Amino acid sequence: MQTIENQTFTKKRIEIDGTQFQNCTFVECLLVYKGTDGTAMNDCQLDNTGFAFEGNAAKTIELLAAMYRGGFQELVEATIASIRGETDQDPGHAQA
Repeated sequence: MQTIENQTFTKKRIEIDGTQFQNCTFVECLLVYKGTDGTAMNDCQLDNTGFAFEGNAAKTIELLAAMYRGGFQELVEATIASIRGETDQDPGHAQA
């Protein structure tokens, strides 16, 4: 994985797959994740910066949204809680 350190990005569209960012600042950027490789952001600052999901990552978001609308709210909420580190429960074992 490529590592980028101590950089400031301003008004850029940045594809973040396969990149680890360390101590970087993003100002008015769009961070794009496609789900083709991992990514990491450590000690970074985001200022008026957003995320976009494309490709496989967008399909995962679409799946979670469809599951939520389809009556599996508890499973989706457990998955989000697990991402936040709020629970030890395996999100795959939540009850629908």
